[in-house]
Formats: sequence, structure tokens, C-alpha cells
Amino acid sequence: MGNNQGGMNVKKNLIFILLFLTIILSVYGISQIAGSSGIKIEQYIADIELKENGDMLVKESWTYLYPSGYTVRYRDLAYDKYDPYDPLTQSRQDRAFIDRENVKVRVYDGNGNPIPTSKYEVKFSGQMDERGEIIECEPDNPECLSVFVRMPEGMPRTVTFDYEYLVEGAITKYKDVAELNWVLLEYFEATIQEAKVTVTLPNIPALDIMVWGHGLSDGNIRPPEDSKVIMDINKIKKGEILEFRVLMPANKFSVEDKNYVAEDMRNVIINYEQKLAEETNRRIVVAQIVFYGTFAMLAIMLFIVYRAYIKYDKEHQPKFTGKYYRELPADYSPAEMSYLYYFRKINDEDLTATILDLIRRKYLILDENNQGINKKDANFKLILNREKNLSELKSHESHLITWFINGIGNGKEVTLNQIENYPKQGINNANNFRNQAAGFVRKAKNEGMNHDFFEKRIGIEKRHLLTAVFIPIIYLFIAFVLNAIFNIEYTFTVIASILAGILYVIYISSIDKRSINGNEDYAKWKAFKEFLLDFGNMKDYPIPGIVVWEHYLVYATSLKVADKVMEQLQVKLPELVEAEGLGTSTYLAFGYYHPRYRYWYAWSSINRSIYTARQNQFQTIASYNASKVSGVGRGGGFGGGRSFGGGGGGSRSR
Repeated sequence: MGNNQGGMNVKKNLIFILLFLTIILSVYGISQIAGSSGIKIEQYIADIELKENGDMLVKESWTYLYPSGYTVRYRDLAYDKYDPYDPLTQSRQDRAFIDRENVKVRVYDGNGNPIPTSKYEVKFSGQMDERGEIIECEPDNPECLSVFVRMPEGMPRTVTFDYEYLVEGAITKYKDVAELNWVLLEYFEATIQEAKVTVTLPNIPALDIMVWGHGLSDGNIRPPEDSKVIMDINKIKKGEILEFRVLMPANKFSVEDKNYVAEDMRNVIINYEQKLAEETNRRIVVAQIVFYGTFAMLAIMLFIVYRAYIKYDKEHQPKFTGKYYRELPADYSPAEMSYLYYFRKINDEDLTATILDLIRRKYLILDENNQGINKKDANFKLILNREKNLSELKSHESHLITWFINGIGNGKEVTLNQIENYPKQGINNANNFRNQAAGFVRKAKNEGMNHDFFEKRIGIEKRHLLTAVFIPIIYLFIAFVLNAIFNIEYTFTVIASILAGILYVIYISSIDKRSINGNEDYAKWKAFKEFLLDFGNMKDYPIPGIVVWEHYLVYATSLKVADKVMEQLQVKLPELVEAEGLGTSTYLAFGYYHPRYRYWYAWSSINRSIYTARQNQFQTIASYNASKVSGVGRGGGFGGGRSFGGGGGGSRSR
């Protein structure tokens, strides 16, 4: 029996640890899709051709999976080249432009077939949408062209948008180098699952091409080929930026005067990009340290939890290991037994058990109230036995007598109907009944505390253990500081640290442990419960007398197995009655000749009355509170790094 108990505790804590990890991993996964619109972007392909005059022709293809309900897509094409945050030399006259007359849009279905232009409309910035609102980029940018596509009948499940547009003056020419520094995407509806960007240059050898990428966590730029640069991207996460910079020989381009800056910038740009690369590599290293350090922090917390379980939460091994215990393990009251058995908890059944125990000990006398003990739902009477010394009672027992006999009854007796109806007689009675019930629980717990049931120093040890919650707090603070310095991704660390701290506090606060003596008694009570459930199958077991069974059944009530015990006992009871008669019984044989006796006539009557009284208390208080809420009205009832390139924009849908 002791091994079984230990196994249950190990199982409980293993479940907690698995739940600990599952919640952290689940929330991290959920955080990656939080705010998702349900849209999926399967592919983004961009073919870019650089012209010798400094213009850039872009052909884009977007493949979407739309849920139902969407009718509109915006492609915002920003072309502003000047960035006030760019530390390198710039010219305010170095401007680009996109003429909407040079923009072409085509739409295809999931099979690659063109969708007729009669099925969709295309508009641009400054025009009115179907709502009567002006179409504009978001956020509003004067150097941005928004391309509006609307399909009144709704977007197909799979749809591809092709865009072709010319960016005039995209390339900036310096004295010693020509540069394309451009942001293709700043925002979009969802993670782009796959992307590829190809840049074709005007007859430039590979050795004369230099290229850098920015803003992505999972991208690769192939070594330049003659007149070509290719960027392969596995995913572009929502919130990332697709930005790149290409350096080319200046003599290959003849740009307008406004796109010429009379500065030597080649080495300046290369040095700047090398610095960015070093910072990016440093940021990657820091991000990896923080990420893997999070697992180390979690491992430390789990180790502390395991040590706390072994030292402070794992129950002592009891000396008694038998399956059955065939006599009462101790002589304390049923409510005190519950305090031990259910870890400091007092249950509703303990009220009924205490009444039965007081009847068994003859402090209370169960009386038929002149109704006949065979009457269904008889209104029995509880009479105070004046011959007994009430000072010998424990505090919760004397509280119950004062509550029922003096508070509800007339100081001498009380009927079951009086107990049931008392909470129905106004809010004051209902509140008093609730307060008296709380007083019973409080005093029963106080009696339980007088025993050596639980470890005395567990509270002090728990306070010491709680100091370990500063481990995830300090780690989270370190992650905050590193993020402020290096701008790293640390969502997982934030979620893991917060959850680790919360779950650790919850677990440590829940730790409770029976003392050696308390656990020994618990093992015996548990075996006694098994005995009560199985005694009917023990052919060699001599059935004790009625008095003993009345004592056993008091505890069976608190152990929540009284009904199952009675089902077995009703087979044996006739033999006991024939041998002993009914004179020794205080409640067990009460109503013995009732045709429905198998339901345990006296117990069911008392238990039903207590249950009904509790329900009446809840209903009266709830009705009173509802009336206060509804009374205020007339009705009633229910109350990494940036190169600061030009361009930008993104995509939106609705």
C-alpha cells in the first residue's frame, strides 16, 4: 500500500513537470501564430531588371491561400530613397518615382489560369474604393503608390497576383560606384513560406558585383554570377524586412543628375556593411546564448522542483504496507480524520458524519417525531441528551450542537425540516447558516492542527524555496538588457521565464507533506477504506456487532464510501439483528423494517436534510444578490541591422 501511495505521488509530480514543459512549448508555438488573419502566403517571386539609365523594372508574383470573406488586396509600393536615420551621405534630391501608368496587374486562379478582368477591378492611390474611402498606403506616405485589387465575389481559395512596375531613378550613382539600396517588403499579412529574388544587371562581370542582404533570419544570397544576383529565402516571417544592397561599377550607368552624388562612397559603404555584418554576427551569437540559456534556466528550475519534491513533497514511507486494516486506526473524530486524509480539507460529508457520531455517542438522540419510522421522508428529530457532559466534546462538535439545537432549534431539539427550511427564511438566516458552516470547518481544522499530522517546518522551507523564483526573473531581466543592446529575438525567453516563475510559485505554494506519524495513520486509514469496500467478499471475516458497525460507518461517511458499505452490510445485517436485536443501535437499525431500508434510512434522511439546507442557503443568497443588481434599473433579472534603403511598402488584405 505504501509503494502504491508513493507511485501516485511520483505520477502526480511527473504530470506536473510534463505540463510545465507542454505549456511553455505550446504557448511559444501559439505566440508564433498569434494575430494571424488565417491568410497564407505560399510564395513570393521577384524578378528585377536594372536599366543602364538607373531605372529598375520589377516583376512580382504572390501566391496566396485565402479563407472565405476576403475581397480586397493592397500592394503598397514605397519609393522614398531618403532616410533621415541613415548615417551615410545622402542627397535630398536623390529621388525615385513610380508612375501608375507603368503598373500592370494580372490575377490567376489556383490552376494558373488567368482570371477575367471583369471579375476584379484595379485602382491606385488617390482613387476611391468601394466604401467611398480614398486609397492610400498604410501608413500614409507621399512617396508610395498603393495598388488596389478588389474581387467583389470574394478571393478564390488559391490566387496568384502578378505585378509589374517601373521604379524610375532607383539607382544612385557616386563618383566611384553605383548603388541599388532597396527595401522590397516591410509588411505583409502572414509569413511568406518561400521567396526568391533575382536581380539582373546590365552586362556586369561577377567580380565587379557586391551584394548584402538585411532584415531576414533565414535568407541566403548566392555568390554573384555575371550580370545576376540571386537571393533564396526559406521563410520571410511576419515582421521581418526584405532589404538588399548591390554595388556595381559606376561607369555602367548613366543616371539623371538628381540621382548622382559627387562623393567617393565605395569604401565607405563596404566598411559600413562589414560593420553591420560584425554586429549581426554578434547579435546572432547573443541571441543563441539567450535562447539556449533559456533551456539551461528551465533545466535548473526543473532540478530545483525535483529536489523540492524529493525533500519536501514526497511522502514518508509508512511502516504499515498491508492492503487492509480491519479496525479503526485511531480514535479521533471523523472531521479530524478528513483533515488528515484530504490534506487539511473539511468536506460536506464531515458534517453528516459528525451528527451521526454524536448520535452514536448519545450526545444527540434520533427520534421518530411521532411520525412512524417507516414513513417516507420522515421529519426526524434530533434531541439534545442533557445527561451527557458537553464539556467533553471537541470544539467543532460543540459548535454543531450550538448551531443546530440552539440556533435553529429551541435549545432542546431540532427537526430535520427545521434545518432544511432555516436558510430559506430570509437573507439573514442564509448568511448565518453559511457563517456557522464556515465556523464548523474552521474549528474542525483547528482540532486537526492539534495532532501531529503534517510537517511543522514545511511553511518555513517553502519560503526558502520560493526565493528560487528570482532565477527566471533575473534571467528575464538579463534578456531585456541584451535585447535593448543587440535587438535580439527573445519571445521564447520571455514566455518561458514568465511561465517558469508562475508555475514554480504555484507548485511550491501547493507543497504539503504529512509527518511520519501522520503518514502512518494515513496509510492505515486508506487500508481501512479498502477493507470497508471489500469486507463483503471476505468469507472468513467475522462480522462485528451493530455498535462496532455504527462506529465504522461514521468514518465511512467521511471517506465517501458509506453507500457502498451499506450495500454490503444489508446482506449481513439480518444476522446481526437476529443475534443482537435492535436495542443496541442508535441509528443503523433505525427504520430497519422500512421497505426501502437498503438506502440506509437514517443516514439518507440526515444527509438529504443537510444537502437541502446547503442548497437553500446558496439559492437564497444568490436570489438576494440578483435582486440587488436588478433593482438599480426598471427591469429585473440579469445584470538586424539596416542599410536604410529606399523603397519599402508591403501588402494588406481585407
